[in-house]
Amino acid sequence: MIPTACLFGTYDRRHSANRLLRLALTNAGFPVVECHEPLWEETRDKGRGYFGAPSLARLAMRYAAASRRLVARWRAMRGPAFVVVGFGGQLDVLLARRFCRPRVGLVFAPLVSLSETLVEDRGVFPAGGVRARLLGRLDRATLAGADLVLTDTTAHAGYLAELGTPRERIAVWHLGAEPEFMAPLPRAPVPRRVLFYGRHLPLHGIDTIVGAAARLGDAADVVLIGDGPERAHAETLALEKKARIEWRPDVPLAALADELAAASVALGVFGAGRKAAMVVPNKVYQAAASGCPLVTRDGPALREVLRPDEQCVVCPPADPDALAAAIRRLLDDRALAERVGRAARAHVLGDFSPSRQAERLAMLLAERLGVGVPVQRAPQAADG
Repeated sequence: MIPTACLFGTYDRRHSANRLLRLALTNAGFPVVECHEPLWEETRDKGRGYFGAPSLARLAMRYAAASRRLVARWRAMRGPAFVVVGFGGQLDVLLARRFCRPRVGLVFAPLVSLSETLVEDRGVFPAGGVRARLLGRLDRATLAGADLVLTDTTAHAGYLAELGTPRERIAVWHLGAEPEFMAPLPRAPVPRRVLFYGRHLPLHGIDTIVGAAARLGDAADVVLIGDGPERAHAETLALEKKARIEWRPDVPLAALADELAAASVALGVFGAGRKAAMVVPNKVYQAAASGCPLVTRDGPALREVLRPDEQCVVCPPADPDALAAAIRRLLDDRALAERVGRAARAHVLGDFSPSRQAERLAMLLAERLGVGVPVQRAPQAADG
């Protein structure tokens, strides 16, 4: 009997990592149910105030109520099931470990740890402080509590092992791109349009993008879509540097494929922190899948997924001069840009299609949890 996959907790339903995880489980043939309570996803941009004492006290009370409802839903389920906790579910792992019994196994796909996000990347809590140490303990407890920890890159797996996760419990499952970006869509790039979209986080290196835009001047039309903690600072910096940037608000996920089709160049991430070197953000997969020529920072994680100078163009992190030169290279050599875009799309559609991702995940679950490889269903979305 094929066990049910129970997506459990307060994870962010809308996040690409969680959407891709659910799609892969479904395409692999597992029945999927949700025991979900929205909490963290209700606030998209979580600034310092979100992690202040008053806010955390209110969230703790809400989490206590949500946890009671989650456990009740689990107990109402029938048949064998394994628990899957996605991005944003650190506390949910501890809850599931204690109350979700009997179960076939407990899978945690955190994408990132709390420490690398709130301490190392965003600096919400000072490194070495009491709150940073408490976050580290929480990370270690949640990672130790799962039977299987899915991580997005081999580089990231090494970091999780440093936090104390037994290596035999870690498995690498590269995320890939959502089907919206894999559907055939004619490219109609606006000449010299350079596109970035995202939540303007430190790992994105928005300052570097602004610096590159200032150096490019009239040679590029730089468009930044989205909002987030770094945007206000970036807008001020752009005014100081006289950078030509069009600032636009968030657009729905369904509209991003059209934005990429209209861009001559897409930008990935350019932060200098360790986190930026360990992850492959969804925007990188999405640009590659859509066939839009991509410039992003070089690093070990990126090279697990794309080959520089063949499927993307890379530059060092936090280097506006190098980024400007890489953008100019693609804008001035359209043959190169088209070749890079086509190669990236063919690679992602071939190696990270929904069916391939489902197959890989099913094999990992069979090898690590012994659930067996289920009979393959027809994918929910076409591969190309």
